[in-house]
Amino acid sequence: MKSTKIAILIAALALFLTSSCKEEYITPDNDINCTMNFQDHPNATAFQSLTDQYANDGFVGMTILIDHPVDGLWTGSSGYSSIEKNIKMNPCQIHHTASLYKTFIATVIMQLVNENKIDLNDKLSDYLTADITDKIPNGSEVSIKNLLQQRTGIPDIFEIDFITDFFSNPTKSYSIEELLEYVYDKTPLSAVDTKFHYSDANFSLLTLVVEKVEGNYIEALKSRIFEPLNLNDTYFLEDTKQTPIGLADSYWDRYNDGNIENNSDIQIALTVGLRGSDGIVTTANDLKTFIQALASNNLDANISLMTDFIDVPMEIQDTQVYSAYGMGLMKVNISGEDWYGHFGNQIGSGAIVLYNPNQEITVVALQNTGTFFSDDIKRKFFYQLISDIENILF
Repeated sequence: MKSTKIAILIAALALFLTSSCKEEYITPDNDINCTMNFQDHPNATAFQSLTDQYANDGFVGMTILIDHPVDGLWTGSSGYSSIEKNIKMNPCQIHHTASLYKTFIATVIMQLVNENKIDLNDKLSDYLTADITDKIPNGSEVSIKNLLQQRTGIPDIFEIDFITDFFSNPTKSYSIEELLEYVYDKTPLSAVDTKFHYSDANFSLLTLVVEKVEGNYIEALKSRIFEPLNLNDTYFLEDTKQTPIGLADSYWDRYNDGNIENNSDIQIALTVGLRGSDGIVTTANDLKTFIQALASNNLDANISLMTDFIDVPMEIQDTQVYSAYGMGLMKVNISGEDWYGHFGNQIGSGAIVLYNPNQEITVVALQNTGTFFSDDIKRKFFYQLISDIENILF
C-alpha cells in the first residue's frame, strides 16, 4: 500500500515539475548574521562533531540545540542553508516546522480550557455547525479531548487525493474548510476513543474551534504564545510571498537516488497551504523557549494533562519512533530516557523539539532536507540522531 502511494505521489510530482506553466516563487534572502559562540561548553566538540557528521550524511544543513541544567546551552550548525548561493547554515536560521504546529495549537486549546472557555469533554458539534460535523466521519460524536489525543477515527487529509490536487495547482490557497473536504463522508477508521490514528484533520478541526472561540486562530497564536514569550523569530506564514529573511532553503532526495534538489517553492507553498496542521517557521532558540515555557506551565496550559499519554500501536512505535501520544505531544523513549515534544515531517524539512522532564534537558534539531519521501533520512533524523545525542548526554 505504501509503495503504491509513493508511486502515485512521484507521478504527481513529475507532472508538476515538468509543467510549463509553473509559477516562479521568490524565495527570501537566507544569508543572515549570527554571532553565537559556544566553544567553551564542556560538550562543544562532541556536539559539533555530531552535527558535522549528519550534515555530511544525507542532510544539506543541520542545526542542533541542547540546553542542560548543569552544562548550560549549546547550539551549532553545519552544512548549508543554500547550496546554490553557497550560504552556510547557522544557528540563527529560520526553519519550517511542519507538525510542530500541533503542539502550538494544542497549547492554545488548553489555555482556553484553563479559562473555562472550553471543556475537554465538549463535543465538536458544540462549536462547529452541522454543515461540517455531519460530513466529518464520527463528527457528531468526537470530543475536544478525542481530537487532541488523535483518537477520533477521522482519516488524514494528507493523503493521495490532496497531494495529487496540490501538485496540480501548487499556488492555490486553501481554507481549512476546503482541506477538510478531503475527509468528508469517508468511512471512519475506527469508533471514537478506541484507537490511535494520526490525522491532520483532527488539528484542523481544533483550529476551527479556536477560531470560533477567539475570532482568529493566527492572532490567538501570536497573542497567547509568540508575543508573551518574545518569540521574535517565529512567524506564521499566511502567503507564499510573505516569507521572512533568514528562512533556510529546502531540499529533497525526491527519488531516493542520492540526487539532492532544491524544493523551496513547494515547501513554502505547503507550509502556507496546510492550514490547521502547519504554518509556523521559527528558530531553534525560539523553540527552546516555547517548550521550556510549556514544561514549566508558564503558559497556563496544564502540562500534566497534555502529558497524560496513551500508548500508540506497536507498528507506529516501530516505524515512527514515538511510543505514546498525549494532547498535542508525543512521548519518545529510545534508550530508556523519557522525552516529550513533537516531530515535524515535511517534503523539504524536518524538525524535532523534545524536553526531558526528569533531567530538565531540552533538545531541538532543525534541518532542511525532506524527511517525507525518504525512509532512510526519516530514520536517521527522528531515531538515530536522538540516540546519538543521548549517548553524549548520558
